Parts: sequence; C-alpha cells; structure tokens
Amino acid sequence: MKIGYACSNLELSTIFIDDYLADCLPVYPLIYIWSLRRLMDGECATLQEISERFRITEGDVIKAWQHWEKEGLVSISSGKNGMEITFGPVRPRQTSVVLLSDNTAKAAESPPQNVATRPNYTTQELACYRSESSDIKRLFSLAEKTLGKLLSYNDMNVIFGFHDWLRLPIDVIEFLLEYCEETDHRSLRYIEKCALDWAERGIADKSSAAEYVQNFDLNYRTILRHTGQSAAYPTPAQRKYMNKWLHELNMPLELITEAIDRCVEKINKFDKKYTEKILTEWHKNGILTKEAVAAADNDFVGKKTSPRPAAKNRFVNFKQRDIDYSRYEKLERAYIDQKLNAN
Repeated sequence: MKIGYACSNLELSTIFIDDYLADCLPVYPLIYIWSLRRLMDGECATLQEISERFRITEGDVIKAWQHWEKEGLVSISSGKNGMEITFGPVRPRQTSVVLLSDNTAKAAESPPQNVATRPNYTTQELACYRSESSDIKRLFSLAEKTLGKLLSYNDMNVIFGFHDWLRLPIDVIEFLLEYCEETDHRSLRYIEKCALDWAERGIADKSSAAEYVQNFDLNYRTILRHTGQSAAYPTPAQRKYMNKWLHELNMPLELITEAIDRCVEKINKFDKKYTEKILTEWHKNGILTKEAVAAADNDFVGKKTSPRPAAKNRFVNFKQRDIDYSRYEKLERAYIDQKLNAN
C-alpha cells in the first residue's frame, strides 16, 4: 500500500463522511480508515491482517477495495507481492441529476442488484480473488477435486457465486463440495441446485449444514428411493408434499414408506395423491405405528368376514289374510254343473 498524495497527518475528510459512509457495508469505511492509519505509520496492511482484524474473509476484503476503487478513492494494481492499493485524494462524489415531473431533482442511483440472477464475474476478478484470497484459492482447489477436472471460467464463476452471490460461508461451501463428492454427485449443476437450496434455507454454518444433510439423507432420500427416484435431488414440488407428510401430518418415516409400498402394490406405480390419501386416513384415525396399522388391518378383515344378520323378508310384517279355499272350490263346482245342465 502507498499514499498517492501529499499528507502529513491523518485527517478524515468531511466529504468522506458526507458522501461515502452510506451506500456500502459498514465494514468498508473501517477497512479504508484503518488501512490509511497503518500507512501513516509507515506500515503496510496485508489482506490477511485486515481479514483477521475485522473477522471477515479475504474475499470480502478484496470486495471492499473494489468498492473504493469504483468510488474513485483508491486504485488497484498488481505488484510483486500481489494486490497493491494506492490511496487518492477524497473528492466530492459525482452524481447525475434526473429531473422529475414535479420539477424536483434527485441524485440518480444505480438499481439494486437482482439477487435472483447469478452475476457474471470477469476473468480478471476471478484471477484476482484466486491469487489474493487463500480462502478462495482453497475453495477452487477443493472444487477441482470434487469435479475431477481443472476449473473452467464458467466453473469458477458458478462456484465463486456461492459465496459472493448466495452469501454462503466458505466452510459451508467446502462442506457442500465434500458431501457431493462422498455421495458421488459431481455435476456442477447438481451442486449449484444444492447451494441454492441451502441459501434459501438460511444455512449459515457447518453444523447447520451437517444437520440438514443428515435429515435429508434420513427422510427425503428414503422417500425418494421408495418412489423410484433415488438419484434425484428433490424438486420444490417434491419437498412440498414430503414436508406435508413429515411435518403437517407428523407421520413417521416408516409409515410413509409403508403407504408408498401399498400404493405401488395396489396400482403398480407411485402416485402422490393415492399415497397421501392413505396417510391422511391413518392420521385421521390416530394411526402412528406399524403395529397400529396391522391392528387396523385385522379389524377391517374381521368386519369383512364376520357373518351378517339375515335380511328380513319385506313381506314378513304384513298381516296374513285368512282365505277360505273350500268356498271357492264349491263355487267353481256349482258353476261347472250349471254349464253341463244347460247343454
């Protein structure tokens, strides 16, 4: 580091306070001021020293200097010892003015970054991160081991995005790479899908990642295996119905797999709705163990095979008529005799 302008003492410009303290992470001004103070004593601060001082990664230190370079307060160059920072004088920030419909003026601000889209980093940026940050260098080396190849520009762009874009800590990304290697998932697309899922769930440390992986292996993967999709990472739609079975219905894993097996046995394929119907019925009846399922099955079979009471004849309750058949017989005989005598 060096100072690129005449300065005999450390003065914090009011321009710096008024124009540059806002619109950046709070640690960025601290890095700027602390490093400038070190230079006033003739000492040069390294990336590692700044990283340890403010308890951030070396990659974040690099991003701080890139921020100040963009603001025009420092310039970055490559020296024999790596990145070299040259401080420049503090000048008022240049802002463009946009006239609004009500004739008021407003300083134009750059639109916020679209966090839904992974940014693209230049080859120079990636090379700088790799050479200046031991964390990023170690991360890229582990990624090469996991993928089994040298990283291309696109590979580095995606992997660095896990940290810079998704804000996953370096040790969490390393754990993710090691986990994917152990489970033989070496596709970068698969790894990125996992990283997006972890970021969405707010996994911020290695212990949380380990707990999530354990639950995933125990629950999701077991369910997927029974549905015939053991090699797939669950989609959001799949996670939605599996979470319903596991958490809303609070069904044990063994009953979920039992329901899937019964579904496949009945219709020769896995069907989400049919399986959920079975689980919902068990949940409604308070059936939460395999023993309870067996008891319910036996009860159903018993009711089905037990003799039913004979159905009553619907005419039984009618009052039977007393018919005098001998009287009808006498009338019929008199009628026949009358016909014979007439002839």
